[in-house]
Amino acid sequence: MNRTLFMEKLERVRELMITGRYMMLLFTVTAVFAIFEWNVLGVLVLACIVGVTLVICDDLLATFMPFMLVCLVASKCYNSYSIFIQYVPLGIVLIVCLILHFVLYRKKLSFKGSLTGSMLFVSVAVTLGGIGFISKEEYFSGVSLFNICALGFGMVLLYGIFYTHLTVRKSYSLIEKVTLIMVISGCFASLVTIAFYMVNINEVLETRSLLFMQWRNNYSTFLMLCIPFAFLRGNKQPYSIVLGFVFYFCILLTGSRGGLVFGAVEMLMCCALFILYDRRRRLTYITICVCIVFALLIFSSEFISFFGSTIDRLLSAINGVLIGEQQEVRYYQYMRGIGDFLEHPIFGTGIGYMGNRDVYAGADFSIAWYHCAPIQIAASFGIVGIAAYSYQFIRRMILLWKKPTMFNMTVFLSYVSLELMSLVNPGIFSPIPYLLIVTMFFAIVERCNEGEPQETISTGTPKESDDKKDELQEHTPEPVEIA
Repeated sequence: MNRTLFMEKLERVRELMITGRYMMLLFTVTAVFAIFEWNVLGVLVLACIVGVTLVICDDLLATFMPFMLVCLVASKCYNSYSIFIQYVPLGIVLIVCLILHFVLYRKKLSFKGSLTGSMLFVSVAVTLGGIGFISKEEYFSGVSLFNICALGFGMVLLYGIFYTHLTVRKSYSLIEKVTLIMVISGCFASLVTIAFYMVNINEVLETRSLLFMQWRNNYSTFLMLCIPFAFLRGNKQPYSIVLGFVFYFCILLTGSRGGLVFGAVEMLMCCALFILYDRRRRLTYITICVCIVFALLIFSSEFISFFGSTIDRLLSAINGVLIGEQQEVRYYQYMRGIGDFLEHPIFGTGIGYMGNRDVYAGADFSIAWYHCAPIQIAASFGIVGIAAYSYQFIRRMILLWKKPTMFNMTVFLSYVSLELMSLVNPGIFSPIPYLLIVTMFFAIVERCNEGEPQETISTGTPKESDDKKDELQEHTPEPVEIA
């Protein structure tokens, strides 16, 4: 086979790996692993697919769909560090594949993104966290060094990689591909949740209540990240609007209290934004909302009966705090975190500090979470961390709002939902996958602001001026050949 023919076939494979057909094939294969509880095998197979994709595909975005699926399947493998540590050789192979990708399809790494400075500030705060207090053993432990790197300078490196490689292309819309991947991911999480109920339907019919899921908070977080993209995709496929409501229904099925409350807040924000600014589908949104309200009124007793356990757990936790009979472990974590900050206000106790594991031990190879991002920042990094993370949040908001397009507002809603969920869960302090995902979102926002025509929320019409078309051509990279 000559080089020209080989390159033609390779290019067709590359084009296939970024299509919706290929993504749905991955969806179908992964669904089999998840539904039949072959979770570990599913993670290994998908990890291999990610590695192969890195080697043969020049487009880094092609790895996003299998990455999302591997994270969703891995989320069902709670406290499985002892299992996956046995597959270290596979991890080494994946690292080699990652290196090969950047060697074969090399580009000059750029850190010109507007968020680089704020991320460097956060990296310094994370690295200095606990200085003068935390023990050497805790600071230099494996879990501590991993989180210091992944939350700090390692994420800056990933941001630079995303900013360099995820550029606007002539062959497809970057916005549409990212939106499609997020919607498919939400559909997968919903399918797994509903399938769990179908497999255990006898228990559901007997108890007429929710099933317990160890992975409920993780799946709720994933679904909340996906909900705004379902609304955005309604621009191309009107049925996707319904998927946004399906995603929230599946959040309710997980039994997550954070998902119940903050998912509802997110749904209200999504409906408000899209009803206000998506004029072409405004009637559709209003009709769906009215139908749902009427359905809830008609079946309110059945709804409360079935989802009552989540509501009871939520009210019980609130009532326990109010009357002073706390039984919610998060309350003790919050109090411990506030105390740690007051005792070590400058640099905090450090991300690797394990002194509060008596309150909550957590899974293997995890830090001692405070389960609340603001408290985690204050307790782990002190005033320096508060200043760094506040500055980073402001810079992110400026990036999203300086050009209020429908896509930027979708990313805003997705990101804010993660921050809301982080008030009661690790959330944004889980570097893989959540922080990595939003970091990629911001890099894509910057690239699309520079070079892809977008629908603005002010006019509801695409901006496709001649200047913008010229800019699109300017930012579109030339085809890359294997070195």
